[in-house]
Amino acid sequence: MSGSFDPYHKWLGIPPRDQPANHYRLLGLNLFESDGEVIKLAADRQIGYVAGIQPDDHTDAADRLLIQLGEARDCLLDPEKKKLYDEGLSDGQKG
Repeated sequence: MSGSFDPYHKWLGIPPRDQPANHYRLLGLNLFESDGEVIKLAADRQIGYVAGIQPDDHTDAADRLLIQLGEARDCLLDPEKKKLYDEGLSDGQKG
């Protein structure tokens, strides 16, 4: 077992093979979820969970992850940004 801490795996359950995670995976959503309310609630859930963790020596990781979760939420809730992001995923980009 490696000594390096992986917040994606430990806190969000995203194994290394699925990293880097796309916005949907970060928020725990099905790929190309289109319901804005579902996206918002999923983002709120993930952000609330990570914000509630008392990470001790992993505060930098928590801060970075909170920023990424916020970026994922903002992208997927903006129709034009979401469209471009989804097109990139469809073209084989990982996001």
